[in-house]
Amino acid sequence: MTKKTVEQRAINNSNFKIEKRSEDDNFNTLSGYAIVFDQPSENLGGFIEYVDNSALDNVDMSNVQLLYNHNMDNILARADSSTLSLSIDDKGLFFNAQIPNTTLGNDVAENVRNGNLKGCSFGFTIDDDDWSDLDEDTATRHITQIGDLFELSITPMPAYKETSVSNRSLSEFESKKNKKEDSNLNNELELLRMETELYDKRRTSKTN
Repeated sequence: MTKKTVEQRAINNSNFKIEKRSEDDNFNTLSGYAIVFDQPSENLGGFIEYVDNSALDNVDMSNVQLLYNHNMDNILARADSSTLSLSIDDKGLFFNAQIPNTTLGNDVAENVRNGNLKGCSFGFTIDDDDWSDLDEDTATRHITQIGDLFELSITPMPAYKETSVSNRSLSEFESKKNKKEDSNLNNELELLRMETELYDKRRTSKTN
């Protein structure tokens, strides 16, 4: 059985919301979208990617962690401790996290308030996808089913600047593109063969 490769995608999230519930609370609440459906990525090496609005159907999110900058030592919240809640709506995957009153937690909260932290990424595997426009300069990939969702991460880098595309995905893209090119070439050769036969028949008919 082929081992799935964990990939990371990042979005620019300038709509993070951070709030202190009351003076009695010892945590800040951070919320925002970690995944946005049906929005194009940057060019990921010859293709643009979209996450379909059904890609998270039946995905187990009970062990998802919210990290700072992908570091497992910098856990901000986690679903299995009820400090991280996740919900799916028409826009995407929305999270609400109770950020602890620690040096890291307070630093993250303050940097979000100041607009220094605008990136949010997610670590995941892909179960199913769909490719199109393979004969164009830039192909399109739709992620139709996410396999596992491991982590969300607050990052300094917005958009897809931190995105990591696995070698497997790039190899799949190259393979599909090459097959498409081979198919187009075969079609052109077949058309040329048919045109040649038709020309020969017409020339023979005129000769007779």
